Amino acid sequence: MTLHLRQAVISDLPAIYRGEEAYIRQWEPQHEAAWRSQTERHLTQWVENFERMTVAVLNNQFAGYSLWARAGDCAELYTLHVADTLRRNGIGTALLEGFVKAASGQGFTRLCLGVRPDNPAKGIYERAGFQCTGTAANGYLTYERHS
Repeated sequence: MTLHLRQAVISDLPAIYRGEEAYIRQWEPQHEAAWRSQTERHLTQWVENFERMTVAVLNNQFAGYSLWARAGDCAELYTLHVADTLRRNGIGTALLEGFVKAASGQGFTRLCLGVRPDNPAKGIYERAGFQCTGTAANGYLTYERHS
């Protein structure tokens, strides 16, 4: 298997939209209507941070993506998604390592993210050195790492 990380291109946006939609449907179905009503806000966030959107390609197949942005003095991972059928192949870890490298390369020493307490992806973050720092108002666990 050949895994390649690359900068997102505009034609990736439909697949990214479907990935975000799949997440909402799986983990937060009660918020799907609200999420859909904010489509323009999501698109704006993606476009404004497009240079920080990474796509994972496995054997020439779109496999996942990540997006991060500046949040004060922190580089915040907004989303990291791997296609259901391709999970447990190191794609999430590679995307996370790409985020760490890119953010550190832009001078960030503080990296942060949030994750649902019941999302198994939190194990990837912990293995990468992120430490839980609390719980946000939305119920997500907050994680931070200094590089």
